[in-house]
Amino acid sequence: MNQATTPDHGLRCQPMNVAFTDRRVSLLPGFQLIVPTGPTVVRAVGCDDRGKSHAILICTPFSAVIPTRATLATIAASDPSGWVIALKSDVLGQVSQEAFRAVPIWSTSWDPFLREAVDTLGALHDADLIDAACADAFADVISVHIALRYGHCAGAAEPDTLFTRQMLTRIQVFVHEHIAENILVDQLAVLVHMSASNFAHVFKATTGSPPHLYVTLERVKFARTMLCEETIPLVEVGARAGFQTQQHFTAVFHRHAGVTPRAFRLAHRNVGS
Repeated sequence: MNQATTPDHGLRCQPMNVAFTDRRVSLLPGFQLIVPTGPTVVRAVGCDDRGKSHAILICTPFSAVIPTRATLATIAASDPSGWVIALKSDVLGQVSQEAFRAVPIWSTSWDPFLREAVDTLGALHDADLIDAACADAFADVISVHIALRYGHCAGAAEPDTLFTRQMLTRIQVFVHEHIAENILVDQLAVLVHMSASNFAHVFKATTGSPPHLYVTLERVKFARTMLCEETIPLVEVGARAGFQTQQHFTAVFHRHAGVTPRAFRLAHRNVGS
């Protein structure tokens, strides 16, 4: 990667192995996005504004937004892979800046857009086609995405929907964080202070899908992301995505993706090669 021409330019989007040895990115105030790739597992430790201690593990295919002052370390990885991206709210409009303040900190989430972004960053970096300005542009786009995706303002309703944006985001974040577990409609209903029956009706009216189908499709999308990582065994992909057995995983994935998990992985490998 080309060197920055100013002290704070081009430092906002760094490969993880560079960022972990050159912590200048953590001098920038605010938050940073941690996106491990491959087998890398990152441990982030620090305190929030209230002095409460936090410690989380971040591994593929999850990412996390944490304060830049947090301490980062890898677990059993001498050469970590992934990206550390400094996020800035001042590149956003006023409404998005307000939304950015509501982004969940110290929690992991699964986001296909972020995975695609870091895959593109990695490809450009490996081909030596990315410079400081380009890296900063990626960081700006990712900052906007996170504000709009996770920082919806309370009470800002989607047009013609029965849920507020915040309510929908709360459901999405919960499903992503608990994707490996058995997720009940009752649990989702509690998040938005509704009865299970009313929640199921309103959720379908808002999204077009019943809650159980939404969760199933999220599991399939989550599995698709992991299947692109050659290092994760098929059995582990199914378990991480919340499928009770490998047979159930294969049947559901085939029903919604059109191919078996193994065939999907082979097809992705052939496309990549």
